[in-house]
Amino acid sequence: MKLELVSHTLCPYVHRAAVMIHEKGAPFERRYVDLKHKPEWFLAISPRGKVPVLVADGVPLFESSAICEFIDETHPPSLLPTDPVMRARHRAWVEVANDLSNAQYKVLTAPSPLEQETATLALAAVTARFEDALAGGVIAPEGFGLPHVALASSVLRFAIVEEQWGVRLLDDSPRLGALVRRLRERPSIRDTVPASYAATFLGKLIERGSLFAPPRPVMV
Repeated sequence: MKLELVSHTLCPYVHRAAVMIHEKGAPFERRYVDLKHKPEWFLAISPRGKVPVLVADGVPLFESSAICEFIDETHPPSLLPTDPVMRARHRAWVEVANDLSNAQYKVLTAPSPLEQETATLALAAVTARFEDALAGGVIAPEGFGLPHVALASSVLRFAIVEEQWGVRLLDDSPRLGALVRRLRERPSIRDTVPASYAATFLGKLIERGSLFAPPRPVMV
């Protein structure tokens, strides 16, 4: 099967699709698109005008969840549990991973102390849910499944801001912190973003006025 993943550098949903394809060992090509100037060919295959789009043997598929499950079904073995209850729960936790990604981004881009405090409380509420899920075995601390795929970009972003700026957001979430440290080194998560990903992401935070950004040198 020939696979082409239409991508944008910082899109977390693109990253999920790339992780799933990598986990299956399937070769694929990437085609990057400028979302500020969407070409007609892209709009013709993406009904919502969003990435990712996976072109599989010439057929375009959109929405990251649908793409990930398509790859999972067409490239065994499956990352989803065989038990229907657990399978439904794993699919549901993809949505909680979306909440985590959004809450994380709001904390990291907050331009004022009040906005940062509000965003930090919202992030803590989501990380607490993951702590419970990891403690209860709903998400396997040592395994790898669909919820882990959905966490890919959050994992990288937690790691990048800690490594580059010394920002630690998971000190009160030990189970999630341990999972992030483990997944950080997984090749499918580490190697499916461009080499410029960290610099581009940190540049975006600076552009948004993040309070976490290191002070710029004073020009004299």
